[in-house]
Amino acid sequence: MPLKRLTALPKGFPNNAPPPKFQLGDRVLLTPDFGTITGMEYAPANHLKDWGWRYIVLLDRQSPSQGWVDSDLAWEDDLQILAPALAASEMEQQPT
Repeated sequence: MPLKRLTALPKGFPNNAPPPKFQLGDRVLLTPDFGTITGMEYAPANHLKDWGWRYIVLLDRQSPSQGWVDSDLAWEDDLQILAPALAASEMEQQPT
């Protein structure tokens, strides 16, 4: 069965949109990468068969994929908040 194409905004948008789980500036884990949320959009998601939050993650310099990509897109369910202790230790390693 073909997926339903999500072309119209959800009914009641933006008032009925769920609040985003993450905010700009949050440090997140996108296995195996990690970084900072620098953008977000409410977009149609075929895997959800609905609309959902998608984020732009600016990868940290120590992130495994940072050698070939500076940022990545991730759906909300693919992200986890980075533990504050880990985030602090990673920031200390960043060159100034």
